[in-house]
Amino acid sequence: MNENIERKGNIVSKFFGWYKSKKLLGKIVIIFIALTVLTCLCSVPAALLSPSSDKTPTAIAGVIDESVSQENSAEPEATTIPEKTATDIPTPIPTKEPTNTPIPTNTPDPNIFRPGTYIVMQDIQPGLYKGQVGTNIFDSCYWERLTDLSGEFGSIIANDNSIGQFYIQIAETDYAFSSTCQFAYLPEIPKPVEEFPKTIGPGMYLVGIDIQPGLYKGQVGEDILDSCYWERSRSALHELGSIIANNNSTGQFYIQVAPTDFALKVACDLEFQN
Repeated sequence: MNENIERKGNIVSKFFGWYKSKKLLGKIVIIFIALTVLTCLCSVPAALLSPSSDKTPTAIAGVIDESVSQENSAEPEATTIPEKTATDIPTPIPTKEPTNTPIPTNTPDPNIFRPGTYIVMQDIQPGLYKGQVGTNIFDSCYWERLTDLSGEFGSIIANDNSIGQFYIQIAETDYAFSSTCQFAYLPEIPKPVEEFPKTIGPGMYLVGIDIQPGLYKGQVGEDILDSCYWERSRSALHELGSIIANNNSTGQFYIQVAPTDFALKVACDLEFQN
C-alpha cells in the first residue's frame, strides 16, 4: 500500500515539473484541457443521479409496459373440463297397471218379488208368501189371486187390502198373482220367535210362530166406523172357506185364539191376557 502511495506522489511531482517547464501559452492550453475533461467527468454522475432524467424512467417504463403487455397478451391456458363419466341408469322395473276391480253388486234375492203380476209355475211357484206394509188403509197393499188375466171380476179367487205384516198362500191351481207391494217367498214355515209378544198391532200373525194361542183383549171406538175387524183363519188362502170366525168389534172386546188356528188377522191393537 505504501508503494502505491509513493508511486502516486512521484507521478504528481513529475506532472508539476513538466507543467513548470512549459511556456505560458502551453500552460493555458493545459489548464483549458484539464477543465474540459473535469467538466465532462462531473457531468456523467450528475446525469445518472438526476431525477429529471428522461432516459431512465422512460426505459424502465418501457420495460414494465412491455412486460405487462406480454402478460396481458398471453393467452390463458385452457382449463381442462372433466368429462362426464357415463353412469348406468337403472332400468325401471315395469309395474303392472292396477286392474279395475269390479264393485261387488248385490245379487238380487230370487225369493223377493217386486210389485207386479206373475204367472204361477212360470214366474213364481205356489206356496206361502209374506209381505210388510203400513198399518192404515192408505199404506195397505192390494193383491189378487187370479184364475186368468182377463181383468174381469169373476177371475178373482181371493183379494184383500192387507195392512201391517201379512201372509198369502198361492195355490197350484192359481193362474196368476198380482200385487201392489213387494212380497217374499217362504220356502218353509218360519221358526217360532224366541219370546211371544204381549201386545200386537194391526196385521196377520201365524199362531204358534208369531203369537201364542190364548185370550187377547182389544179396545176401540163404539161406532162402526171405529170398529176393529178381526179374523181367525185355518189358512192363508183368504177365501171364505178359510175363515173360522170373524167380527167387526166395537168398544172393549176379547178374542180366544185356539192352538189349532193357523193365523189371526186383526185391524187394531190387541193385548195378550192368558
